[in-house]
Amino acid sequence: MKKDILLIGIILLCVQAVFTQPDLHSSHKKIEKDTDKIYENLVKIRRDLHQFPETAKNEKRTSKIIQKYLLELGLEVKTDIGGYGVVGILKGNKKGRKIAWRADMDAIRFQANDRFSFKSQNKGIAHMCGHDVHTAIGLGIANVLVKQKESLQGTIYFIFQPAEETFTGAKAMLEDGLLELIKPDEIYGLHITPFETGVITTKPNELFAYQKTVVLKFKPNANADELKSSVKKIFRELSRNKKNSKPWELQKMTNREVGLLSPNTAYKDYLFFEPNVRVTRDENSTILKVGLYETNRKRLKSIPQKIKAKINRTRHRESLISVNYAQGRPTVINDRKLTEKALGTLKKIYSDKSIKKLHGQTPYFNEDFIYFQKKIPGVLFFFGGSNVKKNLFAMPHSPDFAVDEEAIRLGVKQFSSLVMERAKSN
Repeated sequence: MKKDILLIGIILLCVQAVFTQPDLHSSHKKIEKDTDKIYENLVKIRRDLHQFPETAKNEKRTSKIIQKYLLELGLEVKTDIGGYGVVGILKGNKKGRKIAWRADMDAIRFQANDRFSFKSQNKGIAHMCGHDVHTAIGLGIANVLVKQKESLQGTIYFIFQPAEETFTGAKAMLEDGLLELIKPDEIYGLHITPFETGVITTKPNELFAYQKTVVLKFKPNANADELKSSVKKIFRELSRNKKNSKPWELQKMTNREVGLLSPNTAYKDYLFFEPNVRVTRDENSTILKVGLYETNRKRLKSIPQKIKAKINRTRHRESLISVNYAQGRPTVINDRKLTEKALGTLKKIYSDKSIKKLHGQTPYFNEDFIYFQKKIPGVLFFFGGSNVKKNLFAMPHSPDFAVDEEAIRLGVKQFSSLVMERAKSN
């Protein structure tokens, strides 16, 4: 009898839990409505930032705009972290995890082919990497989640980072005590890419190719032209890529057959060297420098030895002094479990149409988001900003770089949902 009563009690509790459990999509429908309400204002902010871009370590005006916006939302705000870094802190009314969202905010020195009415007013400086859009999306997520505060679990940190373009901002914020002010369990961020507007993609582990600079030192009397010709031949012999693929051609990143979203991508399992070999001299040596891009970390260590071995089989062996890497930058490495969980969360809430699997590693680009990832498990997303119908192609650092502003609406909506769900996870 007691067992029967206990069983009935358990069944009743389960039934009650089912009927009292909030609809997963109800809060996200509210997020969508709230995003639509603030979208036009976010576009105005983005265009203002686009008109008055500031380079790394000079983001004074940008940081003031961010600080004012976050304070008006009622967030606790910390400023001047690692330069002009700003952090907004939103505490939900319920217990949960601590989630950080990072947005970079600096521009670059670039003479852009800006065809819009809100083009840069600061000569020779432009937002050609989309950080103005990143900032607008970060502010939008903060705005939307403030409106969810009553039901929001955990604490959300909004990190607005300076000096990403010089690969110094994230490190500077950490060295300036960022993690003494906040204690995130996880960190997320995005970067605009030339995929179709609203497409979200990423992958576990390395997001970019490893980038190294090889430094070859020869005796000072060595013939530079002959050396360049010889080492270029060696680089061609050591290069590796899939048959008929050219991973150094970024224009095919979005190609359906061989792009990053294709299982048959050309941007997988490759090694190539930059065509430009730079030559300098000092009183002790002739120095050749060249950049390389390798997708496999395990192969990196042996490359200088392989170059040296090949040179030793040429007539330049007597003049060779050394082959080494210059001090390089680390590459973004997404936490495997978090990547799978994050993509799964987004697919659960939104259609699979906008959530894509990334199959390769991007050459040339990199991100100092890795410095956060070294301290906190994190994921960086690629986020589409191109619109062929509008003639907008969001390839960072290209002369005609332009972002479809609809990406702001989609980014705020989708990533607000992600952050909120991750904050309530166990």
